[in-house]
Amino acid sequence: MDNISLYDILVGYFTHEGLEPVDTDLASFKRLSEEEKLRKSIIENLTMVLRTRQGSLTHLSDFGLPDIMQVYIDSGYTFDPLKKQIRDTILKYEPRIATVKLENPQFDKQNMRLFLKIMITIKDFAHTEILLTEFSTTGWTKVVAVKD
Repeated sequence: MDNISLYDILVGYFTHEGLEPVDTDLASFKRLSEEEKLRKSIIENLTMVLRTRQGSLTHLSDFGLPDIMQVYIDSGYTFDPLKKQIRDTILKYEPRIATVKLENPQFDKQNMRLFLKIMITIKDFAHTEILLTEFSTTGWTKVVAVKD
């Protein structure tokens, strides 16, 4: 349990999943394997990091992401600067991740949402984890792990 965050230990469950309160008790948390706790802890942290608007924390002004729509527009409607920003932010604020690769960016102009596949390697694991992310220009963010 050395690799999960202090926040996750204190709370005793993972809030990003939107589980019913009956599923978020300490017994459910304790039944998870250490590997599953680590994976969920990383997803929990990434959700917080990627959901936070850069500049909103005065003591960590570069924590989070800038306005993704503005980065997209400023780059001439290309994804490369945005992908670099997301990659650099993940590597800086999630030290349990060794590598990050971003693929398949898609922008839904009608609903103003960005979909992005993020492949990460966790330092303690030998395999790749696939995360499907969804960003809204309103600040809503979703991070979901997919089994490889």
